Amino acid sequence: MRNVKLTLVLLFQLCIIVAFPGNKIFADEKGKHLADQSVLMADGTALATDVYLPAGEGPFSCVLIRTPYNKNGTKGDCEWFQEKGFAVVTQDCRGKYSSQGKFYPFINDRSDGLTTVEWIRSQDWSNGKLGGWGGSYVGYTQWAISDQLDVITPYVTGADLYDLIYPAGMFSLGLSFSWGFIVDAQETNSIAPEKSKASYSILPLSASAEETIGKRSEFMDDWLKHENWDEYWQSQNHRGITKADVFSIAGWYDIFLLDQLADFEALNSSTNDDRLIVSYFCHGKAAMKNDYGGSTKTGAPASLAKQYLINHLRDDQADIFVPPFKDTKYNLFIMERNEFYGADNWPPKATSFVNYYFGPDEYISMTIPKDKTSLTYSYDPADPYLILGGTAIGENVGPSLQNSNLDRKDQVVFESSELDSSLVLLGPISATLYVSSDAKSTDFYVCLQDVFENGDIVNIQEGGASVSFDNSDIEQLNIDVWATGYQLDTRHKLRVVICSSLFPRFNRNLNTGEPIFSATEIKIAQQKVHFGEEYPSHITLPILDLK
Repeated sequence: MRNVKLTLVLLFQLCIIVAFPGNKIFADEKGKHLADQSVLMADGTALATDVYLPAGEGPFSCVLIRTPYNKNGTKGDCEWFQEKGFAVVTQDCRGKYSSQGKFYPFINDRSDGLTTVEWIRSQDWSNGKLGGWGGSYVGYTQWAISDQLDVITPYVTGADLYDLIYPAGMFSLGLSFSWGFIVDAQETNSIAPEKSKASYSILPLSASAEETIGKRSEFMDDWLKHENWDEYWQSQNHRGITKADVFSIAGWYDIFLLDQLADFEALNSSTNDDRLIVSYFCHGKAAMKNDYGGSTKTGAPASLAKQYLINHLRDDQADIFVPPFKDTKYNLFIMERNEFYGADNWPPKATSFVNYYFGPDEYISMTIPKDKTSLTYSYDPADPYLILGGTAIGENVGPSLQNSNLDRKDQVVFESSELDSSLVLLGPISATLYVSSDAKSTDFYVCLQDVFENGDIVNIQEGGASVSFDNSDIEQLNIDVWATGYQLDTRHKLRVVICSSLFPRFNRNLNTGEPIFSATEIKIAQQKVHFGEEYPSHITLPILDLK
């Protein structure tokens, strides 16, 4: 029996050699590049791995990059760290590009990552010290094993997958479908934009994958089935596990912002040198061009993160925080003011929270209107309110002109008078609405905007929440409108839009209460927002005192 097992092991190892032909080794003045190595996972699956070794005698500290986007695309970063004297391991995630196995995003990244860490630390070129590098999905692969790393540098990413797929409980339709269809293949292939756009409106949503890419998608089906946080999401939640030093980079218009702020707040930073930079970034190509004062104002956060990583791997205590950055726990960029604000707390101690109340004459004021009244609009899921820019992914995201939505009837709009001085917002935004509807279940969104002197309207931030009307005619709805760092200038106006969809950033609520996996019936809903002393609907803004 032992001989049979030995023969099977030898045959399996032979298959690995065939799967990774050559195990090529390249050498130059930078050091060695060991291409297409294979690292065996616990179940015998072989993951394609490149190793970059610097010139000179080891052992070396190591930087790990695990990616579903092709390890060959990380060569520039690998050679940069290699030239600084570090070993680098870059690996295709399970089922992607040259790696074996089936790709199911996120679910295997802890187990596969831990096995890879063990492999690295067993190599004779490794001194055991290990850091992580990369953003978006590659940042998640760091969080997944962050309890076994010495330092991590995740940017525009998150540790809790549910907060990405269902931020504040709202299904991220555009992200889940556009990204999901692209990666649900052995290699990352493009999908025609019009085909991706059409997929958002297919009902039921569970039929979209087959119509768009010609097959069912196991992981997308699972995302649709698990609308609420449960054991499925728990297995992909790595928030709060790390003991590593953390340097995190977020964006005010990024899809991960809500996730990333919560990740950082969950850290036990009493003994660690943890840092968070939040800048103007979005997750794709911005709809509006704005350099926010240029590089002297915005700095180079990614370069700073690289320096942080190598310094911590070297135990180098040198100060790397030079202007425009502050040597503080938080570096928070204020858009339109175009400067970083340094703070050691979130939200900053200088931020106060002020209620701005909605009134029947479509105004915003710090005074609660006395009269009880309401405004009504009709929401038709077949003609959803379209998001322009915002915390979406892909093209035309981030700050964007909102003027093309001016004439829509499925909204209520409130404006302040012209500001007599600049108003700086820095921190989380929230809203409290008193609402009613003739639908069993529906959504409400709150969008905060800046009205410029010339009439241009630009989005600052938005967020939404679902509500069911089981036992009450009027429900109090608390909405997380996410966070921002933004200055409204003198003679600008605050503008707030309340609507019932932000499509396709978030999935349409069909107003029937059916599970989104199987829902097909559409119902038009009559929505009502209530105001006055009894129902003081308002938005709460984080006002920063710079005095």
